[in-house]
Amino acid sequence: MKTLTLSLLAVFGLAAAVPAMAFGRSFDIGEGIIPDQTRSSIRDIVRTAARHFLNFRKQTPLSDEQKTALSKILAEHREEIRAQITEGRDARRAMEKAVKENGSTKAAADKIGDAARDRALLMARIAKQMRPLLTPEQQKQLEEAHSEIESLVDSALASALR
Repeated sequence: MKTLTLSLLAVFGLAAAVPAMAFGRSFDIGEGIIPDQTRSSIRDIVRTAARHFLNFRKQTPLSDEQKTALSKILAEHREEIRAQITEGRDARRAMEKAVKENGSTKAAADKIGDAARDRALLMARIAKQMRPLLTPEQQKQLEEAHSEIESLVDSALASALR
């Protein structure tokens, strides 16, 4: 049950949480470059995403039928998810290498863009299959969590541009 719920949340929250976590995983990341207010905002995004992720199971218990159906959907997409994770990791590593070696950062950036597009499309396909299996209350809880995280991301980006 924990695995299923965490997998479901990972699918819905990955797009917002992973980029924020990449920026917020270290206290010194961006120090002296990114304004302190923005760095604090990024940590707030990570905390909020984690809070929603960890509390979803308590706040939104799934029926046995929902668990079975959602597990089946995730199992059907398991290899695609693994491939997407690998694609994203390889794209980030290619960019790091290009920057270090003064290589073609445009080609590496294109790979990152392709990986982000592929991730978004995969998540949309999975969400399209999963959403109808949730009750209106469960859907509302997911939408509220997503809205809160999006609002925090927008605020952080706005403060970074000041």
